[in-house]
Amino acid sequence: MNPIFLIPAVLVIAGVCFMIYMNKKHQSAKSEIDLDFERNKYDVYKQELLAQDFPQIKQWMKGKSIDAYTSASVPQSTTNKVQGVISDGIKNVALSAIGVKLRRIETECFWVLSGSDLHFFSTNIVGELDEHMVFDNFRIEEATLRYGGILKSQLGVYLKSSEEYLPKTHIITFNIDGAPLSLEVHDRLNYVPDPTDILNMNKQLMTRVKYQIVGGKFVKILQDKFPNLQVA
Repeated sequence: MNPIFLIPAVLVIAGVCFMIYMNKKHQSAKSEIDLDFERNKYDVYKQELLAQDFPQIKQWMKGKSIDAYTSASVPQSTTNKVQGVISDGIKNVALSAIGVKLRRIETECFWVLSGSDLHFFSTNIVGELDEHMVFDNFRIEEATLRYGGILKSQLGVYLKSSEEYLPKTHIITFNIDGAPLSLEVHDRLNYVPDPTDILNMNKQLMTRVKYQIVGGKFVKILQDKFPNLQVA
């Protein structure tokens, strides 16, 4: 028998062995993390991530306070509505003025709470700032918030066993001169694994925890400042 025909079988066996090995490392690393204990380090992680992983947010805020921050996205429904408004002769000037900036949904976006203002940042495909919108306290006091479930663009990407890592969303809806405008608030910062950390499961999980803790507190801080955003 030609040995070359054994190569696929060897590769399959090696792949299965690698998956079993990584799964064991994952379970071991996960068991070492006390999430409740780590949540007490919110302030430390908030500053650490701003300095190391998301320095662009400090740059975009230009010295303004950063009370809380997390990842964000533009729902497909909002994108369709905005495109409809635009193609419909721009009937709503206020909405279209904002909507022109919300036609992209695939790139990185962030929310930042600064004092009584909410800042929404969207980036282009290389991660550079594309648009910056500010919703003042008057807009926020008229806004509503509801739970939006798992981020729809992530569905189908992960295995069921990894569901705990899927970002969950709240939908905040603003009244823009009589027209609703909805945007998504994530319960964690968007984590993109570093290829150099692929075998370092402890570092991967600890980074995920930090992203979850910092992003996960955003809605609570926002609701404490704006009671009208409490979810029934």
